[in-house]
Amino acid sequence: MVTRRDIIQTTAAGSLLALGPSSGSAAGAPRPPDLSFLTRERLFNADRARYFMEQEGLDALVVAQPANVFYLSNHWPQHDRMGFTDTSVAIVSRDPNVPLALVMGAFLYYYSHSPESAFTDRLIFPYTQPDLEAAAEHRGVGEPPAQTPRMRRVNDPDLVNDLDRQRFAMLGAARHVSASQAWALDKALRELKLTDKVLGIDAASIQALLDERGISADVRPAENTIRRIRLSKSPAELKLMRFAAQQNVDAAVATAQAVRDIATTRELRARFYSEAALRGNLGVYMVIDGTSSELVDKPIKEGMAFSIDCVSACRFYHGDFARTIFVGEPHPKMRQVCDAIAVAWRELQTQLRPGLRFADVSRLGRESIKKQGLDLNVAFTPHAVGLFHTDHPRPSLHKPRSVDGLVLEENMILSVDCPVLEAGIGGSAHLEDLMLIKKAGAEPIHDVPPGVFVV
Repeated sequence: MVTRRDIIQTTAAGSLLALGPSSGSAAGAPRPPDLSFLTRERLFNADRARYFMEQEGLDALVVAQPANVFYLSNHWPQHDRMGFTDTSVAIVSRDPNVPLALVMGAFLYYYSHSPESAFTDRLIFPYTQPDLEAAAEHRGVGEPPAQTPRMRRVNDPDLVNDLDRQRFAMLGAARHVSASQAWALDKALRELKLTDKVLGIDAASIQALLDERGISADVRPAENTIRRIRLSKSPAELKLMRFAAQQNVDAAVATAQAVRDIATTRELRARFYSEAALRGNLGVYMVIDGTSSELVDKPIKEGMAFSIDCVSACRFYHGDFARTIFVGEPHPKMRQVCDAIAVAWRELQTQLRPGLRFADVSRLGRESIKKQGLDLNVAFTPHAVGLFHTDHPRPSLHKPRSVDGLVLEENMILSVDCPVLEAGIGGSAHLEDLMLIKKAGAEPIHDVPPGVFVV
């Protein structure tokens, strides 16, 4: 009978951690973090946003993709989580004296956004839909009458709680309700004096709304603009990223601890998702032994050596963490491979700093492997992490290598994926941590377990 290792075994690269049975958190059961700071601390970096708008000649950003609306407003549109698309629009002007504006469904603003928000720095333009009964008297000139927003009916005023009082007050402070999203956007742009300006948009639906209302603003694509803005994290984002990353690591470690109690890779993935949820994260995906397919289900056996790459999110901000698991004694080649990527990753971390190009990150990793006298195909792929697993400007079809020219920036959260892209090494190997780029270098934003878990 194979016994569990209960001591730390250190290789030349210092990359092994022996794991005993899972015993849960040392301080008791895991608990989700307190995220109440998001009701009052703004995620988006206004100064950085206006700098890039100035650079690109934009008078405003008008965005409808949920991640971008969330970044600007701290609210992820609830309807977009229910199968609808582009239901809310956020508008930020380059002029710092112009307030942020939100175009939102009236009921979802009242019911979902209001309890999340203590912000008073924005204008709300709610919409419902045309009131068909009142439309009979409408002559078809101008905006049709709008349906009254749905709200909870007050049964006994003395029994109304603070949450409902806040909801009523915030909807009451919003602009007059519009009969459609197009009419609400029209009102917002006119009040902000942006109807004839240069607007950066992130979705074709915005162009359709502008066309519907005959607004002839100069419209330009700006999805990569807002991704560039998001590269450097605000203090609120960094706080949220620390939660997301640490909870993701803790869930991965707890899952690795339980490997000998888990029969198959599908069960392993389910265990990670469960462990993440206990800590306040939602599972996004998990790569196991080189595949992210949730249809693949392989038995976990003695002698296996396989990688895990764990991604989960806390309030939409992502953790990303990868390690290798030895179930008992691996093939000697696996130890050599894992030692090599551990050495390369340690060397690479000391060289991460603002101004280093993405292309140089990959080059430095490959050079470290070569210096060790090995011929290994390791990706060393850098990517920014935040609202997405890959949260930097996207390359175009015409310039697929355009991301190579990106440089590390202060307050960026960087991952360098180090999977070994080799078959026939006795398993699969991976190593990945999240690093905060600082003025003079880089540091992990989560606890850093050794590179290999031995169970």
